[in-house]
Amino acid sequence: MLESLRLGVQSWYFKALLMILVASFAVFGIGDIFRGGPSRGAIVTVGDTEIAAPELSDAFQRRMNAVSRQLGTTLTTEQARQFGIVDQVVQSLVSAALYDVEADALGVVIGDDAIATRIRVEPNFKGQQGAFDRGIFEQVLASNGINEQVFIDRMRREISRDQLLGSLAGALPQSAQLADRLFRWRNERRVADYIVLKYDPKSAVATPDDTILRRYHTDNAVRFTAPDYRKFAYIHLTPDDVKDNITIPENELRDAYEIRLDEFNISERRTVQQMIFADEDAARKAASMLAEGRAFVALAKKLANQDAKTTNLGDVLRNDLPGKLGENVFKLSTGETSPPLKGPFGWYLMRVTAVKQAKIRPLEEVRAQIHDELASDKAIEVLFELSNTLQDVLGGGATLSEAARQIGAKLIYISALDRQGRGADGKPIAHIPQGMIEIAYNTPIGEQSALIDSSEDSYLIVKVESETPSVLREYGSIRNDVIAAWELEKRRDQLESRANAIVGRLNKGAGLRDIAAELKLGAVLTSAAFTRAGQDAGTNVPRGLAADLFASKIGGGASAETTAGFTVAKLKHIRKADPVTDKKARDTLGDRLVSDMAGDLIVQFNNALRRRHIVEVNQRALDNLFLQN
Repeated sequence: MLESLRLGVQSWYFKALLMILVASFAVFGIGDIFRGGPSRGAIVTVGDTEIAAPELSDAFQRRMNAVSRQLGTTLTTEQARQFGIVDQVVQSLVSAALYDVEADALGVVIGDDAIATRIRVEPNFKGQQGAFDRGIFEQVLASNGINEQVFIDRMRREISRDQLLGSLAGALPQSAQLADRLFRWRNERRVADYIVLKYDPKSAVATPDDTILRRYHTDNAVRFTAPDYRKFAYIHLTPDDVKDNITIPENELRDAYEIRLDEFNISERRTVQQMIFADEDAARKAASMLAEGRAFVALAKKLANQDAKTTNLGDVLRNDLPGKLGENVFKLSTGETSPPLKGPFGWYLMRVTAVKQAKIRPLEEVRAQIHDELASDKAIEVLFELSNTLQDVLGGGATLSEAARQIGAKLIYISALDRQGRGADGKPIAHIPQGMIEIAYNTPIGEQSALIDSSEDSYLIVKVESETPSVLREYGSIRNDVIAAWELEKRRDQLESRANAIVGRLNKGAGLRDIAAELKLGAVLTSAAFTRAGQDAGTNVPRGLAADLFASKIGGGASAETTAGFTVAKLKHIRKADPVTDKKARDTLGDRLVSDMAGDLIVQFNNALRRRHIVEVNQRALDNLFLQN
């Protein structure tokens, strides 16, 4: 038990559960330990409650780590600030403090019995017999650096907040009428017939004279304006830059191999065929025919109606076979067939055609793999040391170019890069390090960025040399582009006019199939039943068109632009939604409405508390706190 406990408390999932229990750091903060007095340096004040730098910094770090895990990358402090995590943490801590202040004002008191009950029922504190285990409780707290009194104090605040908010929104009634009406509105579906008018890039469009084209160029300046570009140089230190120069000693390779020996153990496998019968008599009949020398696959097809795919299982492990089938099959030798065996789907005959014995992959076979993995781990350490050397060299007054030469790094030059990662030719620049565009555009011209700890254990520093401002391209240099844009727009306008004309005829009672035949527009298609948001309609019935058809009566027409051209549709059928026949979905919606209303009440309550109690944020101290991180 102690071993499972030790492993359990090391997992992030378990620690996350504990953190949720002891304090809602990401939602409500830890207001009860903010009362340390002005000497601790309050950054946020809520009434008489002070939130000091250590608590705010700790909550920020936890929230940043949580977001990093969700994104699958390690955020820097600056990136976290740009994502608004500082504001989120501050507001969550303010909310927690407001609820604590209000609970105290209302006289909410949580007794020791309530605390003890909550602790006893917490699953993470229970032993193997399912009862509260004092030893586990103490070890879990110790592994998270929390003493028992602090834990109890935090839990008391948590329960106090739960009671406060529960009394406000914990027992809202469900409105059957509202749920029914919203269910019908959301789940009604419609079916439409439609045709697609496709763009024709070769359709005739008269090219205007230069006077019109110049005016079009000026009126659509944004379309013909070159973006601003930045010219810069950068160093990007990655593990691959140093990994090839790392040699792992033989003794370390062998030690790693011994430690991971279970990983290189290849279990015994068998190549198996099977027949499955509904009853034992049929299986015994087949077994007798196999004993006479009949072919297994042919007999399976004849007696069990199985093809080769369902007969041949291929290579399997013992645990791949259900129940006791694995145990019995792995007693068979090559070419041997089992007697009838009871299995999950009837009676089985199993035949082994080959046996692949268990073995351990030798060191020589996995040497390259182990070396590569150890070298990758070592490369991270070497890279960290190299980044420190780079900072020291730059701190000594070296230019970025000189520093690159001294540490043996490559200095890469980018002559032009826009905010979308494209070069002056409009094509994307390959292999841009993550975050480089933001750094290049956030660093002043002529200056050098800080050395950034980028993603995947890499380091990035940028020196911005110059900027080419955004400018309207001169008409003469892009005349052909202007002509192409003008013609494309005219073809689009022509197609839209044609679609609108067809919609007009539909709304006067004309049939879509008649129009399609008359104008030789091709086949009329029928959509799947779709919602008013366009769900399940397909690419030819976009969301806007679905909304228009929901505003129409049967027989009404509408059109909308798609990537292919314009879709013209005629409403064919309306499928009403019935909350009685789909009671489960309707009840789920009703529960969600109650939850949403409870959330709205809590938001309004929170806003009211902010008006009632003075909330002050020392913005300068807050900025300084995260400039230090």
